[in-house]
Amino acid sequence: MLALPLWLLYRKRCVPVFKKSLLYLIASALMFLLLGGCANSPGASAGKIIPPALQHCPLEGKWEVIEELGNDVHKEEPTPQGRGSNVQFTVDAAFFGSHVWDKPSYKIKRVNVAQYLLTKYVSLSDAFLPDNQEVEVVTVSTATNFLGEFMKVDETRMISFVQNQVFLLQKVADKADSFLKTAKEKVDGELEESNKGKSGILLGLKIPSSNGFAYQTYWVAADQQSLHPLLEVQGIFFPRKSGFWELKDVTTKAQQIQPVVVDTMGILALERQLSNEGIAGENRDKINAEAQLEPAAKSIMYVGNDYMAFEVESNGRRDLRILPVDKLSAPEGIKISDLFGDKGLEVYRGTREQVVRDLRQQGITWIDGDDTGENIGLMRKNGHWYLVGRVNYQIGDKFTYEDFRLNIIPPSNLIIYDTLTLSWRNIKDRVPDAVDAYTSPNKDIALIRTKNKIYVFAISGEHLAGKPLTVLELPEGTTVIMAEWSTGSYVDSWEKAFLAYGAVEK
Repeated sequence: MLALPLWLLYRKRCVPVFKKSLLYLIASALMFLLLGGCANSPGASAGKIIPPALQHCPLEGKWEVIEELGNDVHKEEPTPQGRGSNVQFTVDAAFFGSHVWDKPSYKIKRVNVAQYLLTKYVSLSDAFLPDNQEVEVVTVSTATNFLGEFMKVDETRMISFVQNQVFLLQKVADKADSFLKTAKEKVDGELEESNKGKSGILLGLKIPSSNGFAYQTYWVAADQQSLHPLLEVQGIFFPRKSGFWELKDVTTKAQQIQPVVVDTMGILALERQLSNEGIAGENRDKINAEAQLEPAAKSIMYVGNDYMAFEVESNGRRDLRILPVDKLSAPEGIKISDLFGDKGLEVYRGTREQVVRDLRQQGITWIDGDDTGENIGLMRKNGHWYLVGRVNYQIGDKFTYEDFRLNIIPPSNLIIYDTLTLSWRNIKDRVPDAVDAYTSPNKDIALIRTKNKIYVFAISGEHLAGKPLTVLELPEGTTVIMAEWSTGSYVDSWEKAFLAYGAVEK
């Protein structure tokens, strides 16, 4: 056997060793990189996902009420804050008007000062106006309730718009008092028990009248099942996250009624300013233009925080529409697919097609072929709101329609609370002619509606307790179009706002 040359033998033996060394070096480098990636190196977090920091409170600190500003709208009424009283804010709580608001949400927006104050119908002297044309406005709310808006004048002053009143606030401390933390903890510990004691409901009614319909709002509230005075007002007064709004009837020369939605205080201030010619012609024309009657007459079927349902009559035909509150003048309503996507549209078309087949079997030939899913509305029955669709058809020279129920639960952005805490059977056993019912989230009171009455009962366990606390008489043909509940400390806030708006005891 021939011996291999020394250089070749050396190469043959060293190659495996070299490969092993190379692999070792590569593995070591990779391990170093991985271990280094886990270290908290300064400035190395630009490409990493980091949990968000604790929410900052843009109104943090203690503020003192210096004076009440704006128009003398409710000077004869007690205000939630007097001169020298304190308003305080932290991330976890807000203290205003002797109430502690738990877990507030703070939202900041930049607005033009002049345009913003115009929407509030408030005229301020130059001493209270910021130097810049744009300012920060902080909106404070909880999950379901609205506290108010706060416009920053500078770092130490701001103007609050709360419960229809305007105050100038001066900052007196960068941090809230320690008692607020204690109060917040107390609220956390006693919130459930406190909520069980109070319930209130804003009930909106649609009443037939010689001009079509009139609208009315009742306030029914109870504390420990003891009824507050019943309050009422003409029109629809309803809550939104941006505050309380009014649905106002505008009567035209043709004596038709058209609902127009504007800010509650905007309506009150607008009527006063117009009568005193205290608003510029350009702005007056702009506001009046928003209240012009559309060709179609609308009858309200449902009022919610962000959406309303209408029956729209035009050229002898009646259609259903659901419209956002902020866009009631929109030519088109939202579609079923906007709420539930393609599956919702599929349910709508399938149910509608069955109705169309039944109509054709009856010999009806002219049937509206619309299947876009826009002809939808909300109707109330047996303690719940239901989504319905409508098929329009013609018999002879007259239009008529047939409604069909959609087997879909309305989403929470359309209807916030729609729970009946009592069984319908128990309700009918007690009130045989009941056609509808409303029960509070606290399960302490119930409103039972018959054809021409509303009975208010206390709730005991799973049943209506004792005799009715009160009975409301309803005009023939009245329907309920709104039922907005409040609980706990919000009951007093809503009641004060309703009284400030002009509600009277029934």
